[in-house]
Amino acid sequence: MGFKQRLSGVLLPISSLPGSPLCGSLGEDARRFVHFLNRAGQKAWQVLPVNPIDDCYSPYASISTFAGDPVYIELEDLVQSGLLKPNDLDGIPQGPISQAAFHAARDIKMPRFHKAFDAFRRSRGTKYHDAFERFVSESPWVGPHAAFCALSEKYQTVDWTLWPDEGLKHADQDALKRAFSDPALETAAAFHTFLQVLFDVQWNELHDYCRQHGIALVGDIPIYVSKNSVDTWANRSLFQLDADGNMTRVAGVPADSFNPDGQRWNAPLFDWDVHKADGYSWWMHRIGCSLARFDMLRLDHFIGFYNYFSMPPQHDADDPGSWLPGPADDFFEALLRQFPDAPLIAEDLGVMNTGVHELRDRFEFPGIVVFQFQFDYQRNTDAAAEWRENSLVCTGTHDTDTLSAWFDGVLADRKRPEPFWNVEFLLELIKQSIPPDCPVNRETVLWGIIRKVLSSPGNVAIFPMQDLLGLPTSARMNFPGHADGNWVWRLDGTALTDELAGRLRGWTEEFGR
Repeated sequence: MGFKQRLSGVLLPISSLPGSPLCGSLGEDARRFVHFLNRAGQKAWQVLPVNPIDDCYSPYASISTFAGDPVYIELEDLVQSGLLKPNDLDGIPQGPISQAAFHAARDIKMPRFHKAFDAFRRSRGTKYHDAFERFVSESPWVGPHAAFCALSEKYQTVDWTLWPDEGLKHADQDALKRAFSDPALETAAAFHTFLQVLFDVQWNELHDYCRQHGIALVGDIPIYVSKNSVDTWANRSLFQLDADGNMTRVAGVPADSFNPDGQRWNAPLFDWDVHKADGYSWWMHRIGCSLARFDMLRLDHFIGFYNYFSMPPQHDADDPGSWLPGPADDFFEALLRQFPDAPLIAEDLGVMNTGVHELRDRFEFPGIVVFQFQFDYQRNTDAAAEWRENSLVCTGTHDTDTLSAWFDGVLADRKRPEPFWNVEFLLELIKQSIPPDCPVNRETVLWGIIRKVLSSPGNVAIFPMQDLLGLPTSARMNFPGHADGNWVWRLDGTALTDELAGRLRGWTEEFGR
């Protein structure tokens, strides 16, 4: 376990890639960004989960923990493969440059996916045909996923507890067999299998391209799943659900610095006793699929494996929730027996207890250190100098404000009667990381923070693209606990300049990454 090589990289979701109309996609968009990373001397590209997003565009509340979101499939590749004609791409609007327009992208792509599916069924010999049987045989999750998607379309809801057929609600095999004897429903399921083949082929091509250019893909596996998902529908015994499929307890966290009232995630909790009884087979399959997709894997909400916060489904003044023990050592011993060299990263952010850190350290998992969290409470020593080698260090994450906006907050805090930060000490510390031939101004101070993180002992340094560009809070990716206005920021491709690449490469080499 652990990171031995010093390297650095960039956090940029697939949806934020510039190039394709309406939303970033696999293919040429992604390859251009790989070229930028290579020019900039970077060795890692961190993305957010690539599972299907929910209605609030969140990739952390998906209908499937295994599937890829078809919205990221590149249409141009379907033309090159002969499944679409060049004029099938006519009339596609460019859409906003600074934001991903997910719904519009899906509306534009779905009719073209159906055309490609019809061509696929009539033809032979494309790379997608070559991959089809292999993919289906290696992906036992795709059958239930395709069935769930087809039934959700039939009943116009992903909330499977509302489906009128009791047998289908309970994923009864006889009921499913009867339902899918309908040719229309069988064709709908085959279409969704086809979409996952497209995603898988294009993803694997991107992964190979990254390897060829020395770029490691860093993925993210959310700990919880959506209630309205194929995961709960097809595996309800693994979750804390009642006989009708309703959640008996839900996941969340108590009050923290992001939300003083706590967060209710409305995701069902696991029944860890049931998982343990079968050797955590669902989890092993889930992590195995993710490790095939990525070179490093961030375990979201690592604390939940040690202890988890259990809340009632609805607000209850008499039941604010409580902490309960997770599977801890037993889970990770089973995981590492199956994947002994798994390159896992423990997302250990927020209010942790000593047991969480001891669990992380027993298995030598790298933790995560965020610059924005390290210099508060009047600190007057250099926190970065004390960071562990076996850690992923960063200026911020997808859940924090941009570095530029955070720094504005620090400067504003300076004027308060009782400042939260030891501002003068922090500024002096940052100035030490500004090259001596550079003037001291707002831009170079932000560079100084990036250089401070690069120079730290942490072996892996990751920077959100927004931080490298000094973007304001409008470029923030997510505000935890807020449903609207998240996940849509998109990179302007003109920002990927040779000057930025050269600066990053120089600093990366200077600090031995």
